[in-house]
Amino acid sequence: MKSRTFLFTVMGLIGVEVASYVAWQHPTFGVFAWVLLVLLTYGLTLAQPELGVAVVMAELVLGGKGYLFVLPLGAEVSIRLGVFLAVLAAWSMHASRNRTFWGGQWRFRWLWLGFWLAAVWATVIGLAGGHGVGVVFNDVNAYFFLALVPTFGLLKTKAHFSTVLYVVAAATVVLALKTALVQGLFVHYPSTSLTMLYKWVRDTGVGEVTHIVGRLYRVFFQSHVYGIFALFTGVGLAVADRRRQWGWTAFAGLGAYVVVVSLSRSFWLGGVVAFGIGFLVLLGRRSFRRCLAAVALSSAIALLIAYVGFQWTLNFPGLWGGSSNSGSLVRSRTDYAGESAYSSRRELLPAMHRAILQHPLAGSGFGTPVTYLTKDPRVNVNGLRAGAPYTATAYELGYHAFALQFGLPLTLLVVGLLWWFLWQGVTMLRLQSSNRPIIAGLLCSALALCILHLTTPYLNHPLGLGMLMLIAAGLSIYDPRYAKR
Repeated sequence: MKSRTFLFTVMGLIGVEVASYVAWQHPTFGVFAWVLLVLLTYGLTLAQPELGVAVVMAELVLGGKGYLFVLPLGAEVSIRLGVFLAVLAAWSMHASRNRTFWGGQWRFRWLWLGFWLAAVWATVIGLAGGHGVGVVFNDVNAYFFLALVPTFGLLKTKAHFSTVLYVVAAATVVLALKTALVQGLFVHYPSTSLTMLYKWVRDTGVGEVTHIVGRLYRVFFQSHVYGIFALFTGVGLAVADRRRQWGWTAFAGLGAYVVVVSLSRSFWLGGVVAFGIGFLVLLGRRSFRRCLAAVALSSAIALLIAYVGFQWTLNFPGLWGGSSNSGSLVRSRTDYAGESAYSSRRELLPAMHRAILQHPLAGSGFGTPVTYLTKDPRVNVNGLRAGAPYTATAYELGYHAFALQFGLPLTLLVVGLLWWFLWQGVTMLRLQSSNRPIIAGLLCSALALCILHLTTPYLNHPLGLGMLMLIAAGLSIYDPRYAKR
């Protein structure tokens, strides 16, 4: 993609964000924008399938829960659902014409079949357990996104994948700009004057803005998880593509920036563990050590971009000496004493264990409620010493949710398939190829995603599943054996 095209893509996505704000205030315009975007997505996918996949990924990077635009038909129909249906309809045209289903996703079919099997099983068990159609649907809804797996199989060449990556990079630029804007405004202006901005961020399902102390706010978007993908894949691309080294390093830096600003301990955990394992592998194989300097340089610059960007956002227009400092925000996330999210997970853990052991083999299905006592002040408003009872059907502990809903055998199957998926990437790394840095970046992204799912669920959400599907497409294309088939 040429620089001018990339710039136009960034400007177009900024226009989408502006249109979303206007549509939020004027629903009639929102209906027009929703229909136009869905029709445009359908047309682009028919013309060039990779553009349809690119639209799916751009919506995930920017959309959070998927409600940047809505179509009011009794219930609100999200733009994510509209894009999903448009791409699926166009894919069916390509599939019937070419008489193919899986395409480039054939080699990873067992992973996707495992997820589908687990989701169907948990749906049946949940309905049989009398959990209610509505509650069960809320859980299985996210797994419908897996119907797009074959559309990612339409990415058959490096050019196709590069097109999608450039759009993801453009969306990451816009995500970083939006994050910086929201963070900067809340730090430098009274929150009472930013009510409309706050409501737009919340109502569109993009994320949340939480007061920490004084003038310090935490800005967390669900889509910040794509910062991990940008960081690792950007470094890999910078090492492999020397002509665009600094552009891909900037992509990695923006990814690191949104991960830092998110103040998500789960993102930090996944990123640090994946980086540590990747670094050890780099040192452990002699053939990889020649990339060590390039990886270290790109990583260092990316982290420097993240640090300087964070300081600039908090202390605009200078880097230091403003009304806030990054150290206070980071310390607020490393101090676990009395921290609501941490205490809530800790209190939920034994209750999840008891619930899992009630039906360890078959599972309890989607929509299973778990009741526990929590001291979270958002629930325990009366300050009860033992905590207030709270019933949850959505859980922060991702793999525990799998065990509760799927049962232990199916959970082990899914985890085993995820391990097999990662091992496929490791196998590719052992083969001689100029694309090994890219494969390593994709592999580290997948590893970080699997790790952070321990404490923040993404592998049961379109954001995480979409990232996994894109990584699978990339691994298939960059496999050194692919050209021989």
